[in-house]
Parts: sequence; structure tokens; C-alpha cells
Amino acid sequence: MTESVASFTIKYAFQVTGRGFFIIGEILSGTIKIGMKADFSGIGINKMLTIDTIEFELHKEGDKAWEEVGLGFSGFTETEKELLKTQSPFITPISIIK
Repeated sequence: MTESVASFTIKYAFQVTGRGFFIIGEILSGTIKIGMKADFSGIGINKMLTIDTIEFELHKEGDKAWEEVGLGFSGFTETEKELLKTQSPFITPISIIK
């Protein structure tokens, strides 16, 4: 059995032309590294994908600025991408596996 080492909540998702598909959110616990696997079964996508890239997204609103974490993936179908984009945010976090 695989053991979760981190959890991540998805706030939203989008496609970057030529760079891949990203889920943006917050690390709730643990540490996430490139090459780890993300288990999407808890949100209705029966798939475990390898994290291809980790980036930070800077948000600014007036005098406030904050960063959110972006996890990049390949391997989602167009239907799964659409579900992630239209159903976000997700209350249930995804598990990250070593």
C-alpha cells in the first residue's frame, strides 16, 4: 500500500499553451517534490499522475500579494481537464505519494 506524504487542495486549474496543465492550490501538509505522484481518485478522477513541474503563481489585489502553488501534469484527458477547470475549487484534498 502506498502512503500519502502530503495533501494538496485544488483551488482552480488551467492549461498553459506549450507548457502543460496546472492545478493551483495550497499544500495542506507535508512536502511536495517533482517526481512524486498525485492521487486524484478522491475527487472523482481514477488516476495517479507524476508531478512534472512545481511553480509559484503570484497574485496581487490592491496592496495585498500572495503566492499559490502550481503543480504541472501531463496525462489528463480533455474530459478530465474540463472537470478540473469547471468543478474547482475542490473541498477534498488530493493525496501526494512518494
